[in-house]
Amino acid sequence: MGKNQKSKSTDSFWQKLTKAVGIQFTLGLFFVSALMVLLVSVVVNIHVNHYVAMITESTQNHLKTAAQAAAQYVSAEELDRYHTVEDSKTQSYQELKNRLVQFASKYNVKYVSYLRQYDKDNFQYIIDNDFDLKTIVTTGTILPIEDIARSALAGNVTATDLGKYNESWDGLLAGFAPVYDEKGNFYCVADVDISDEVILNQRRYSRTMMILQILALSISVLFGIMNSLLYRSKAQQIEEANVKLQYFNNNMRQAFSTYLSEDVVEEIISDPARLQLGGVNRHMTALFSDIKGFTGIAEKLNPEHLVDLLNHYLSTMSDIILEEKGTIDKYQGDAIVSFFGAPLELDDHALRACTAGIIMKRMEKDINKYVLEKGISPSPLLTRIGINTGDMVVGNMGTQKKMNYTIISNAVNMASRLEGVNKQYETWVLATDSTIQETRGKLLTRRLDRVKVVGINEAVRIHEILELKSDATDALFEQIYLFHKALDIFEERNWKDAEAAFTQVLKLYPNDGPSHLYLERCRQYQEFPPAADWDGSFNLTEK
Repeated sequence: MGKNQKSKSTDSFWQKLTKAVGIQFTLGLFFVSALMVLLVSVVVNIHVNHYVAMITESTQNHLKTAAQAAAQYVSAEELDRYHTVEDSKTQSYQELKNRLVQFASKYNVKYVSYLRQYDKDNFQYIIDNDFDLKTIVTTGTILPIEDIARSALAGNVTATDLGKYNESWDGLLAGFAPVYDEKGNFYCVADVDISDEVILNQRRYSRTMMILQILALSISVLFGIMNSLLYRSKAQQIEEANVKLQYFNNNMRQAFSTYLSEDVVEEIISDPARLQLGGVNRHMTALFSDIKGFTGIAEKLNPEHLVDLLNHYLSTMSDIILEEKGTIDKYQGDAIVSFFGAPLELDDHALRACTAGIIMKRMEKDINKYVLEKGISPSPLLTRIGINTGDMVVGNMGTQKKMNYTIISNAVNMASRLEGVNKQYETWVLATDSTIQETRGKLLTRRLDRVKVVGINEAVRIHEILELKSDATDALFEQIYLFHKALDIFEERNWKDAEAAFTQVLKLYPNDGPSHLYLERCRQYQEFPPAADWDGSFNLTEK
C-alpha cells in the first residue's frame, strides 16, 4: 500500500511538472508569436508611412505643375471679359468652360478655376469647368482668400500644405499659380483641385494602427494582417498615380529639352515652381550670334546642302550654349538668340555667356573642317557674337495657340546690336562693360569705344572678348597690353603719338582689326579734330 501510494505520488509530480512546463511553453510561444506579428505590423506601418510621404510629394509636384499649366492655358485678356452673371451667359463663356473640361481631363484634375483679387481678404470668382447645378459657382461670386492662395498673389506657385490638411474641404487638394497679362503684370490666380482619398484614407488607417498596437497585442495581430492587405492595395494605387505623373513629366521633359540643357530640365521636373509662367523681371545675360556673309553662302548652295550646313552648325553651337546652362530662345536662319539666367537663376550668368562665346569661336575650326571636306559650304563659316547683361523680362509670350519662352528689353536689343557692331571694329565677340564687370576678372578682353548704337541713346563702353585668361598665350597678353597703351594715348587726344603707337601694334600684329580702325581715326583727327566738347563716344549708324 505504501509502495503504490509512493508511485502514484511520483506520477502526480511529473504530471504537474509536465503540465506546468507545457502551459509556460505554450504561453511563451504565443507571446513570441504575438511579438513577431507585432514587429511585422510595425514594419508594415513604417512602409505604409513611407509610401504616404512619397505620394504626398508626388501629389504636391503634380498640383504645382497642373496649376502652372492652367495659368498658361487661358490668357488674362480672355478672363477679363467675365465679371458678372450676365457675362457668363455669352457663347464665348460656354466655349471656355468646355475647354476647361478638356484641360481637367488632360491634367488629371477634378476642378480648374480662376479667381481675381476683389480686396485684401476676398476673391471674385471668374470661371471654372463645373457644369453641375448643385455645386456650380457663378461668375462674380465673392469668396474668402484661403491662406494657401495668398502665396500665389505674391507671384509664387504653391500647393496645399498636406501636413496641415483640412478634411472639411471635401477631399480636395489645391494648387495655385499666378496668371500674368501680356505685359508681365499679375492679373489673377489659377486654382486646380484634385480628389486625394488615397492620402486621407491611408492616414486614417495609420493612426488606427498605432492606437490598436498600444491597446493590445491581439488587436495588433489582427490589424497587422489588415494593414498588410491594405498596404498591397494602396501600393498598387500609388504605383498607378506615379505612372500618370511620370507620363506627364516625360512630356514636360521632352518639351523643354529642345531649348534647355538636360540638367536644367531635371531641376525643373524635380521642382516645377522654379519655372515662373508669364513675364518676370530678372537680371541676366543675352547672347546673339550670326554668321558673317551667310546670305552669299546660302545663294551658292542647293537646298539639301543648305539644310545639312545649318543643321550641323546650329547643333554644334547650340550644344555649347546648353552645356553652359544657357537657354535657346529661337533660331533666325543662321542666327541664334539665347540667354543665361532663366528659367533657373545663375549667379555667374555673365561669365557663362562669355565662356560660351569663346568656345563657339574655338569650335569654328572643327565646323569648317567638316563642312569644307563634305562640300556643303563654299567657304568657311565665321561667327559674330554680341553679349549684354542687364534687366530683362523673361517668360512665355505670344498667344494661347502659339507661345515662346523668350526675353524682351533694351538690354536684349543691345546684345543684338553688338553682334552687328563687330563688322565696324573687325572683331568677333563684343560685350558691354556691364557684362565684363560680372565675369570676375577671368577673361582676357580688349577695351574699345564708348558707343551709342542704333535705337539706344545711352553711350556704353564695349569690350572685345578674346580668351579665358587661363588659356590665353603670352603673345595675346602682349598684344592687348600694347593696344591699351595706344588707346590711352588716343583718348587723351594726342593723335600723333597715338598714330605711332597703333603703327607699332600693327607692325607686330598686322591683322589686328581694331588697330587699323584707330590708326585711320588718328590720321583723320590730325586734319579734322573733333569738337572740344566731344565726350569721346561714337554714334554707330549701322545695325
